[in-house]
Amino acid sequence: MSDTFGKYSWSVRTYECGPDGLATMASVCNWLQEAASLNAEALTFSKSNFESAGENISWVLTRLKVKMSRFPKWGETVSTLTFPRGGRRIVAWRDFVITGADGEELGRASSEWMLIDLASRKVVAIPEAVFAAANTVRAPVFGDEPFLKLRWECSIASPDALAFRARRGDIDLNGHVNNVHYVEWLMEGRPVAAGPCRELDIVFKSETLAGEEVRVESVEVEPGVLIHRVYAPDGRDHVLARTAR
Repeated sequence: MSDTFGKYSWSVRTYECGPDGLATMASVCNWLQEAASLNAEALTFSKSNFESAGENISWVLTRLKVKMSRFPKWGETVSTLTFPRGGRRIVAWRDFVITGADGEELGRASSEWMLIDLASRKVVAIPEAVFAAANTVRAPVFGDEPFLKLRWECSIASPDALAFRARRGDIDLNGHVNNVHYVEWLMEGRPVAAGPCRELDIVFKSETLAGEEVRVESVEVEPGVLIHRVYAPDGRDHVLARTAR
């Protein structure tokens, strides 16, 4: 196996499960984030590596696609294999494969990341070392163009929009709401009748800071398939997403 790969294992905790005893989509997204951070650290281009070099920059997730064939249950051991797969000037791509203890594939994911200057909040160019570490052994898990072009087509704000206020506990190392909390918020807009969410496509468009209010709208476009929007009271979009069963 190429040394650009990272494989990380853990047992599913009780607090990562829903009432059915299975891990939630938000928990899966947490595993992906942790695996990405550990692999970036091993490859010497994590946030802490940048800090050690005197650079005030960090990774932010801009797109994520997840497809789960089965959610593991409480106590089950899962492994997440991850590897960088290239990119272009200001974006880098990373793929994931989630397996059970017996090697059964439970799901896969693809992600897109940018680097920002933490002081100016502006995007900076990706170091060449990131692209040099790209996997050349394994094919992309969803092909070369995995991400959907999502668009919110409803022009009238829903009177039933959910409202959340970002808490200090929602803020991550980059000083803004962590990506997984957006997943938790939009899942609140997915009706139980729509069925379990096994597919997630999400685009992160702008950051939310502690104390700021967000609203969440969800529209079912076909049975079990919803489009979600997380936005600020002034209409600025934070997240667009699609969930499916």
